Amino acid sequence: MTDLTLRLLCDGYRAIERDRAARGGSTTYESRMLGRRAVVLGGADGAKVFYDDAVVRRKAAIPPPLAWLLFGRGAVHGLDDADHLVRKEMFLGVLGPEQVAGCARAAGAALSKASAVWRGRDVDLHDELVIAYGTAVLRWVGVDLATLRLRDLSREYARIVNGFGFAGSAYLRAWVARKRTERWARDLVADVRQGRSAAPEGSVLAVIAASDLDDRLAGVELGNVVRPTIAVSWLGVHAAKALAVVDDDTRRRLAGDDADAEALRWSFAQEVRRTTPFVPALTGLVRRRSSHAGVALPPRHHVVLDVRGINLDPERYPDPIAFRADRFLDDAPGRYDLVPQGGGELSGHRCPGESLTLQLLVRTTEVLAGLRLDVPTGGPDLGRIPTLPEAQRVSVRH
Repeated sequence: MTDLTLRLLCDGYRAIERDRAARGGSTTYESRMLGRRAVVLGGADGAKVFYDDAVVRRKAAIPPPLAWLLFGRGAVHGLDDADHLVRKEMFLGVLGPEQVAGCARAAGAALSKASAVWRGRDVDLHDELVIAYGTAVLRWVGVDLATLRLRDLSREYARIVNGFGFAGSAYLRAWVARKRTERWARDLVADVRQGRSAAPEGSVLAVIAASDLDDRLAGVELGNVVRPTIAVSWLGVHAAKALAVVDDDTRRRLAGDDADAEALRWSFAQEVRRTTPFVPALTGLVRRRSSHAGVALPPRHHVVLDVRGINLDPERYPDPIAFRADRFLDDAPGRYDLVPQGGGELSGHRCPGESLTLQLLVRTTEVLAGLRLDVPTGGPDLGRIPTLPEAQRVSVRH
């Protein structure tokens, strides 16, 4: 049977669904990945196993061509145990919900300002979001550069994200962008450390420059704050797509300025994260013998978390394909049943940038809901990772 690695390359977000069907598997089932036996873990119970650090480790779990491209060599994502906790504390210290609110507000303000001249025009929404998010986060982390240079850097980081699914020439462009941004970030950290430039006190740049990481690795981790923030632009385009299918009353409520409107925007943002195809799966290595749902988990075997399957689980989310803006108004997601950026505790391998992602989507929804958008009807290409709706250009009516 086809290896799951090849399925991910060829079938994209449908890979696990088709692999499961071909193997006659249930929620958790045996497969093959990278030529070896692997176990796909599905459902919230499977996610609990995946995020049990006593059972699963991350080190060496992701093949270097992907791990080094997306995260950078030596990044926090590939660490375990004490090494992971120590490195992650640096991120948790600067990415708390209150701390990132300023970045989200700046991105929303930039988007609002840009949208003032969109009326009557066709707009490349994805590029506009890349620039709004990128310039906001680069300034927020402590980078002092002219706006034009910030735009260029934002697009470079976006190229890295666009190529992580090994999509032809996009993969090669992603590696070029990885080299350029890593070199820039390394030199920036070195300049701060040598006193050739200053970083605002308490900024992400100042905190990372004060760490004991070498210049290269410090630059890698700086990029691991900037790049994922810009990656939210993919979700932002899907948010615009969702706004096109909600009813007029919901759209008006989403554009409101009261507490009820804000609560609905948060629910809408969670639903965008749930329904948007972005990360199809995550992988780890079994560190001690275990089992789940009757399937053996021997040491050093791969386990694959079915991210998309969990987010669309019909047992947890009735009518899971349908977009419901109010789905999470009175039903907050648990740690293991909504995992677009990982699951479990924040002190574990859950993404510390989750709060920033949500806040960016909330502010983006607030701006876009106030516009009269004509959004193309075509859906995303589920065979490509990452994917955008068929056309990312939108028309803005007067």
